Amino acid sequence: RGAAWALYGLSLAYHHTGKQSYLNAAKQVAHFFLTRLPEDYVPHWDFRAPGEVGEIRDSSAGSCAASGLLLLASQVDDSEAHVYRNGAIRITESLFRNYGTWDNAEEEGLLLHGTSNYPENRNIDVPLIYGDFFYVEALARLKDAGPFYWE
Repeated sequence: RGAAWALYGLSLAYHHTGKQSYLNAAKQVAHFFLTRLPEDYVPHWDFRAPGEVGEIRDSSAGSCAASGLLLLASQVDDSEAHVYRNGAIRITESLFRNYGTWDNAEEEGLLLHGTSNYPENRNIDVPLIYGDFFYVEALARLKDAGPFYWE
């Protein structure tokens, strides 16, 4: 979850400052994040948590990372961009296919299985509004349909 926020934030910091160190750090975090994703490409709440806790998913981290990966892909050469864009597409597709609430008219959120704060037993395995925000933003980035709120 922290890696997703770092990826998004560092890509955004580079966008606003042009400082190469932010771009370099965003790429490092992106590679860390992408290499630790499970088979369905939606991250666990904490990549390093032991046992069952380590298996809890966080769709909000996935959607945040997907949007950050797409922003990062727009900031690098074409030779690198496909790595980040393809990762974002895999995450976004999995969120749609495996975590969406499309068939549940009673559910107010878009994505299931968000996790906010496991240690405090708050908002575990629920839709999270910021997960929905970043999911919609990732879809808009895939369509190149800005403007985007933070830019």
